[in-house]
Amino acid sequence: MEDDGQYRTSDLYYAAFLKVAGVKFLEPVRDGKRVVFVFEASEAIRDLKRDYFTRNAKVSALDFADEIRSMKAIIHLG
Repeated sequence: MEDDGQYRTSDLYYAAFLKVAGVKFLEPVRDGKRVVFVFEASEAIRDLKRDYFTRNAKVSALDFADEIRSMKAIIHLG
Protein backbone atom coordinates (compact mmCIF):
# COMPACT_ATOMS: atom_id res chain seq x y z
CA MET A 1 0.00 0.00 0.00
CA GLU A 2 1.21 3.52 -0.75
CA ASP A 3 0.80 6.40 1.63
CA ASP A 4 2.49 9.82 1.65
CA GLY A 5 5.39 8.80 -0.54
CA GLN A 6 5.81 5.52 1.32
CA TYR A 7 5.14 1.93 0.37
CA ARG A 8 4.36 -0.54 3.16
CA THR A 9 4.26 -4.30 3.32
CA SER A 10 4.15 -6.83 6.12
CA ASP A 11 5.32 -9.64 3.80
CA LEU A 12 8.85 -10.51 4.97
CA TYR A 13 9.95 -12.19 1.74
CA TYR A 14 8.51 -9.52 -0.51
CA ALA A 15 10.20 -6.84 1.63
CA ALA A 16 13.52 -8.69 1.32
CA PHE A 17 13.01 -8.83 -2.44
CA LEU A 18 12.32 -5.08 -2.63
CA LYS A 19 15.53 -4.36 -0.71
CA VAL A 20 17.58 -6.57 -3.04
CA ALA A 21 15.88 -4.93 -6.05
CA GLY A 22 17.15 -1.54 -4.85
CA VAL A 23 14.02 0.06 -3.36
CA LYS A 24 15.07 2.36 -0.51
CA PHE A 25 14.15 0.86 2.86
CA LEU A 26 13.06 3.53 5.34
CA GLU A 27 12.13 1.78 8.57
CA PRO A 28 10.32 -1.07 10.24
CA VAL A 29 7.14 -0.12 12.09
CA ARG A 30 5.70 -2.38 14.77
CA ASP A 31 1.91 -2.69 14.55
CA GLY A 32 1.01 -4.78 17.58
CA LYS A 33 2.69 -8.15 17.07
CA ARG A 34 3.18 -7.50 13.36
CA VAL A 35 6.04 -5.60 11.74
CA VAL A 36 5.39 -3.46 8.67
CA PHE A 37 8.35 -2.70 6.43
CA VAL A 38 8.27 0.85 5.07
CA PHE A 39 9.95 1.72 1.76
CA GLU A 40 10.24 4.89 -0.24
CA ALA A 41 7.46 4.86 -2.84
CA SER A 42 8.73 4.42 -6.36
CA GLU A 43 7.19 4.03 -9.79
CA ALA A 44 9.24 0.83 -10.17
CA ILE A 45 7.39 -0.90 -7.33
CA ARG A 46 4.37 -1.73 -9.49
CA ASP A 47 6.55 -3.60 -11.99
CA LEU A 48 8.61 -5.21 -9.24
CA LYS A 49 5.44 -6.40 -7.50
CA ARG A 50 4.09 -7.89 -10.73
CA ASP A 51 7.37 -9.65 -11.45
CA TYR A 52 7.68 -10.98 -7.90
CA PHE A 53 4.17 -12.39 -7.70
CA THR A 54 4.25 -13.84 -11.24
CA ARG A 55 7.61 -15.45 -10.44
CA ASN A 56 9.42 -13.55 -13.17
CA ALA A 57 11.67 -11.50 -10.87
CA LYS A 58 15.42 -12.00 -11.02
CA VAL A 59 17.66 -11.14 -8.08
CA SER A 60 20.78 -12.66 -6.58
CA ALA A 61 19.84 -15.69 -4.48
CA LEU A 62 22.59 -15.00 -1.92
CA ASP A 63 21.57 -11.35 -1.56
CA PHE A 64 17.94 -12.39 -1.16
CA ALA A 65 18.83 -14.94 1.55
CA ASP A 66 20.98 -12.33 3.35
CA GLU A 67 18.12 -9.82 3.32
CA ILE A 68 15.69 -12.41 4.68
CA ARG A 69 18.06 -13.00 7.62
CA SER A 70 18.41 -9.25 8.11
CA MET A 71 14.64 -8.68 8.07
CA LYS A 72 14.07 -11.57 10.51
CA ALA A 73 16.58 -9.96 12.87
CA ILE A 74 14.56 -6.73 12.70
CA ILE A 75 11.38 -8.62 13.59
CA HIS A 76 12.93 -10.43 16.54
CA LEU A 77 14.70 -7.40 18.03
CA GLY A 78 11.47 -6.54 19.67
